Amino acid sequence: MGFFDESICDCCVCPMQSVLEQLVGIPGLVILTPISTFDSVTINQVKDSIAYTSIGQLPICKITFVSISNVGNPVDIKQPIKKSKGECACCEDPMTNLVNSMKGQIVNISFLSEGFVFTETILEVGEGIVVGRFITSAGDIDVFSTCAITRISPANQQQINDPSRVSRSQRFKII
Repeated sequence: MGFFDESICDCCVCPMQSVLEQLVGIPGLVILTPISTFDSVTINQVKDSIAYTSIGQLPICKITFVSISNVGNPVDIKQPIKKSKGECACCEDPMTNLVNSMKGQIVNISFLSEGFVFTETILEVGEGIVVGRFITSAGDIDVFSTCAITRISPANQQQINDPSRVSRSQRFKII
């Protein structure tokens, strides 16, 4: 599972690298970075904090989100650990604690990627990773880098039923 607990990267890069390693060879992934959306991606290899993919090489430190369609939950994540100092203690730990308390709830998640807001059921929370299910796609699993979450709020039924809310097929602006 990467090089957890060995560098400053252990709260964001290592957990995402661990997730991506588990997705090697699975076609049709959607990967978001702070400025780009990539659709129909296959990860060929993950090595040295780089994801080698069908659309080019991506630095894992810039991957904020991965969506996996119709595969159940193929992701094994490391359980959160408490940091007492450093960047993880002030950014990742508080958000992990908050999201962990919201497991099973439907929430709106905003993160460092093109202004997207997803309405998700929180399934799992791990070290640097939040796993959710997009509420209108029972088979889709979304993985967020905890360090990239910019806002999280409980979703209410009115938001969920809003006909103007974007469906999965429309939620990504594909480049």
